[in-house]
Amino acid sequence: MIQTSRLQLLPCTLQYFEALLQGNDVLADLLGIDIPEYWTEFPEIILVAYDKLRNDPSMLGWFFYLVIHRADRRLIGSGGFKERPDKNGMVEIGYEITADYREQGYGTELAAALIRFAFSHNYVQKVVAHTEEEYNASVKILQKAGMQFAGEVSDKENEQLWQWAITREQYAALQKKDQLESRS
Repeated sequence: MIQTSRLQLLPCTLQYFEALLQGNDVLADLLGIDIPEYWTEFPEIILVAYDKLRNDPSMLGWFFYLVIHRADRRLIGSGGFKERPDKNGMVEIGYEITADYREQGYGTELAAALIRFAFSHNYVQKVVAHTEEEYNASVKILQKAGMQFAGEVSDKENEQLWQWAITREQYAALQKKDQLESRS
């Protein structure tokens, strides 16, 4: 589990996926939280992610997290990693926050927590993310979390995306800068 001041990121185990597939209320009862009907804009990902974890249980922790608002005890989104870090130490993050909780800093808090978790493993050298080719809320979140524009890439459907990245060195420099600023 990953915690921030306002969020709890709970790795979605096979048990949690199976509860979700039975209905939001089943998972809500299991976790003792509130789950709004439309907590995700991508409900189709649940079955895909479940199958992926079922076929490779070692993905747990480097995959799909349920994002719980700690004070409200409410599921407000999801996030995580596309895969485990590759042989070069690169890992990709993704995230979503439900509409009712947007524009309150939760997306940035979530992205920063994923980046911090990734760099807590000494073999991770770079964290990347992808957005549509437009200046939107996701871009602002990634920039606030310390990521920088790293160029354009094509996805599997040959659509252009923007890539964002932060290296271990850049992350360490940001942490040092934040520590110095908090002392002054």
